[in-house]
Amino acid sequence: MTPINRAVCALTLLTAANFGGTSIAIASGPCPARFIKMIVPNPAGGVGDLISRVVAEKASAELGQPVVVENRSGATTVIGTDFVAKSKPDGCTILSLTASGVVVSVLRENLPYKLEHDFAPIIGVGSLPMALAVPVASKLNSFADLGAAAKSKDGITYGSGGTGSLAHLSAVRLIKELHGTGNHIPYRGNSDAIQGLLGNQIQLFFPSTAEALPFAKSGKLRLLGVTSDERLPALPDVPTMKELGFAGFSPRLWFALLAPVDTPPNIVSRLRDGFAKAVIDPSVQERLRAYGFTTEIQNPPAVSAFMKNEAGRWSKLIKEENIKITD
Repeated sequence: MTPINRAVCALTLLTAANFGGTSIAIASGPCPARFIKMIVPNPAGGVGDLISRVVAEKASAELGQPVVVENRSGATTVIGTDFVAKSKPDGCTILSLTASGVVVSVLRENLPYKLEHDFAPIIGVGSLPMALAVPVASKLNSFADLGAAAKSKDGITYGSGGTGSLAHLSAVRLIKELHGTGNHIPYRGNSDAIQGLLGNQIQLFFPSTAEALPFAKSGKLRLLGVTSDERLPALPDVPTMKELGFAGFSPRLWFALLAPVDTPPNIVSRLRDGFAKAVIDPSVQERLRAYGFTTEIQNPPAVSAFMKNEAGRWSKLIKEENIKITD
């Protein structure tokens, strides 16, 4: 079991212990059902799952009823996102959205939902930088080695947690800026991609810092760079992409919570207040900062504007590189 999976299991057990034998005052919460269901449209064990569980645990206390994380992965976030879009707009089912969910909305032409029309933003939570990771067993000991491999006859083989994910587009953009070529291997989630990297099946992967840290600390992965503005305290020897000569290369895995459209404004407001208090709680902040997470609380209009800007930012690269989802 990986360190990320162990953390997820621990959080799941802790949540169960907190609510298993406790009578929650349901009437005080924003949802008329027994609990609030937070849908994570990614596989269990990934960073979206981990961050969602950290926040949900504290939000349960703030909202007055359990917030239970449920993974509904598949089709690069589409299955879980569509489930929330079609859920009853009563505050009992919400979506934990990351940047990959917005990218998919640009890549897929016939989605069963539209992010800008079928959801009511609740709150923007914050973001994580990405890490440029290579296998310890590889000959890629420096960024210069990586550049040479990308420009070689065979190019470089890179992985992702799925076509259209932020890790996928980050690698495409980097290889493009290196004037190299790459061969993409999509996995069923970031956890599987990390295992591919550990097994030396791929040469490059862009996990979030939350996913990369345990393996970097244990010496199982080599990190050549991070996309944060400054070096991370937990990784003081790893340069930023800006230091490596790529000042504009700063993809980040951001998080926001959405409800189905037509969710009553008073319920959205209660959810927003509860999650905002949870995110800024000192104990939650301490846990999130350990992964390089930066809290960036955004109100609903700001979340909508951010999603629109994020879609526009990646659409140019998608068109230039003719990236398509074929499944």
